[in-house]
Amino acid sequence: MKIMKKTDNQIVFVTEIDESLANLVRRYLNQVPILAIDEVEISKNDSPLYDETIAHRIGLIPLKMEKSITEKTTVKLKLNSKKEGAVYSGEMTGKNKPVYDKIPLTILKKGQELDVVATAKVGKGYQHAKFSPGLMFYRNIVNVKIDKNCPAEVVGTCPKKILKNGAGKITVTDNQKCDMCEACVDFCKKQGKGTIELVPTKELLITLESFGQMSVEELFKKVSGVLKKDLGEVSKKLKAKK
Repeated sequence: MKIMKKTDNQIVFVTEIDESLANLVRRYLNQVPILAIDEVEISKNDSPLYDETIAHRIGLIPLKMEKSITEKTTVKLKLNSKKEGAVYSGEMTGKNKPVYDKIPLTILKKGQELDVVATAKVGKGYQHAKFSPGLMFYRNIVNVKIDKNCPAEVVGTCPKKILKNGAGKITVTDNQKCDMCEACVDFCKKQGKGTIELVPTKELLITLESFGQMSVEELFKKVSGVLKKDLGEVSKKLKAKK
C-alpha cells in the first residue's frame, strides 16, 4: 500500500487488491453507525422556504461523532435565529455540533424568526443518505504501451498531460494519472500511425473520503471492523450447517 495524498478528510492510496473486495469495502461504508438529525420540530418559520425544505437541509448536516456514542444515543439540537441575513448550520447549539458552520439553511429579513428543535439519532447509510459517513471510489492503475511510430502530436491530446515527447520518443510521465479516457488511442487510430494500448494492472488507485463526522483513518478502521465482524458471522453459520 502506497499513500499518494492525504488530507483531514481524504486519503488516496495505491494497493494491489481484488476489485470485488474493494467494492465490498465501498458498500460497507453504509454499515457504519452515524449520528444524524432524524426529527425536526419547527415552531416558527418566517423564512421564504417551506418547513419541509428546511427540515431536509437540517437533516443532511453532518454532526460531530464522539467515541461515547452508541446505537441508542439521541441528541437534541436547537436553532433560534432572529438576525437579518443568511441562517447557517453553525448557529445550531447542542452537545454534538455540526461539522461545518457555513452550510446555508435559509434567509431571514428584518423582524423574521426561525425557531427549530431537532433530534438526532444513530443510523446507517443504507437506511438514509443522511447517515452516510463518506464515499469511496477506485480505478485500475494502467500501463500505457506506446508504439514507436505514434505521431508526436498525440502528446497534446491527453487531457491529463502525462504524455511527453523527448528526443523523438513519446513517454509517460505518470501512469497513475491515466483514467483510460482513450483520447490518445483514438487519435492514433484516426491518424493511422502507430498504436497506444492501455493495459489495466492489478493495482487500484483508491480514494476514501469522510464527510467529517469522523476522521478518514477512523472511518477506514470502522468499515474494516464491521466487515470483519459480518464475515465472521457468515463463517460461523457456514460451519454450523456442515
